[in-house]
Amino acid sequence: MMFVRSSLSPFMVSRRLWKSGNYYLYRRVMSTVGPKEIKIPIPNGHIAGKVWNEGQKPVIGLHGWMDNAGTWDSLAPLLPKSLSLIAIDFPGHGFSSKIPREGSTFLDLILCIERVVQHLDIKEVTLLGHSMGGGAAFLYAATFPKKVKKIVVLDLIKPITVEPENQPQKTAQCIEELILLEAKSRELPRYDQATIVDKMMKGYNMSITEKSTKILLRRGSIDYGNGEYSFNYDPKVKVSNILSLTFDQMKEFAKQLECEFLLIKASKGPFYEDKAIYDEIISIYQKSAKVFKYVTVEGTHHVHLNDPEVVQSLISEFLLDDMLDL
Repeated sequence: MMFVRSSLSPFMVSRRLWKSGNYYLYRRVMSTVGPKEIKIPIPNGHIAGKVWNEGQKPVIGLHGWMDNAGTWDSLAPLLPKSLSLIAIDFPGHGFSSKIPREGSTFLDLILCIERVVQHLDIKEVTLLGHSMGGGAAFLYAATFPKKVKKIVVLDLIKPITVEPENQPQKTAQCIEELILLEAKSRELPRYDQATIVDKMMKGYNMSITEKSTKILLRRGSIDYGNGEYSFNYDPKVKVSNILSLTFDQMKEFAKQLECEFLLIKASKGPFYEDKAIYDEIISIYQKSAKVFKYVTVEGTHHVHLNDPEVVQSLISEFLLDDMLDL
């Protein structure tokens, strides 16, 4: 490949390739200067991801809804080199295979995490999750309390729950959305780069900067090579959960926690439910978790991606406080 002969450093070459829109060659170059790309086989395809500092103490990074493993690109280089961040794309996101069946639930995310843990043969896992990924981290830690040492959850106090009497209507809504999705054209809309960046920023209610948006689009878009791009997520990720947990069920999960738990809330991040619900679940975290810390930081829902320095020290200190090798 001709770019190998360039007098520029590989990093500078990668930047020029990204700005030019040549994402294929960009990914080839970044494989030599950035984190290592991985693929984990699963029955219906694969789980894609990337690894920083391979061979060190493993931390599995879990992204939010409609995001991908790139959500950790800003933070990962700031974390201690004694930590190996293994960031995955959940099914239907990034470079991973599509969702294997109609609809999905948080329980599918727990299964995804367990597949990764078993494939990598991690005996005691630490999880770092943002938003949906943070909810998945919490539920995994409650499902397998003996397997989890620590979790860090960014800007989600708990997964959203449903009242039991509302679940039949929620299920019907999900099925209707899936049927409508099947009837739609399978041809993906195409946009120029400026438009796809603008659409993503507005889709996140402007919680991400233009720079952060372009980071997520590295794994979140298809480059057709002619100045046109499409989003590459599985459309099914936008369909309502076919089944959700009730608050009583969520509380029972919370009671099973045994790990150390750091919850970081962004000051400008969303609250999805009443304060009384959050207060009750937090009181359970305080009783069940080995250690529970709740910290509020200044920033938006994507603070870890926009301004990683705001959370870097909190996360590093929490993950390393029991290690001799600092």
